[in-house]
Amino acid sequence: MVEDSHNKAAIKGLDPEFKFEVIQAGGEGLSACYQCGTCTGGCPSVEDMDYTPRQIIRMVAFGMREKVLNATTPFICASCYLCQMRCPRDVKITDVMAAIKSISIKYSNSSGNTKGQAFYTSFNEIVYNLGRLFEPMLMLKATFRSKESFGNKIKYLIKSAPLGIEFIKHRKFPLKPQKVESIEEVRKIYENVRRMEAEK
Repeated sequence: MVEDSHNKAAIKGLDPEFKFEVIQAGGEGLSACYQCGTCTGGCPSVEDMDYTPRQIIRMVAFGMREKVLNATTPFICASCYLCQMRCPRDVKITDVMAAIKSISIKYSNSSGNTKGQAFYTSFNEIVYNLGRLFEPMLMLKATFRSKESFGNKIKYLIKSAPLGIEFIKHRKFPLKPQKVESIEEVRKIYENVRRMEAEK
């Protein structure tokens, strides 16, 4: 009896459907993972992640929905596809990370990594409007869109200002946003991707 109540407590908070939600969102093949860790061993961004790619795959399989959606790992993933290329089980790990990001952004009001969501939402908004990235605008939008306190947002911007000044001094980005001539083609790409995601 004690063991039964312990088991119920252990699985409380797990979502057995989460794995299927990730697969539906594009994370196909994650069930083939046998936890060899090759993905983690080759990941160039693993030092900055809160969970390794191997751990994220396992957490998805266990239905640890809230922990996965609150993790920084999917948003730190650089989408370099090295993990996917090296995976002996042909698990599409980069696609799994993208699917988790998509779900996290979809449920941004209830859970998720808000800094990562703020960054991705701002990035896509700028590229959709200009056809290219304008880094100062990205920094401002993502910072003010995050759920940090106003004081922390200002502290972050003041702390980051010297780096921005160095970029400007070395002409690493323009001072004014520039729109590409073929902006309608860029927007068509976005619309096609949104339509494809809605069909999943």
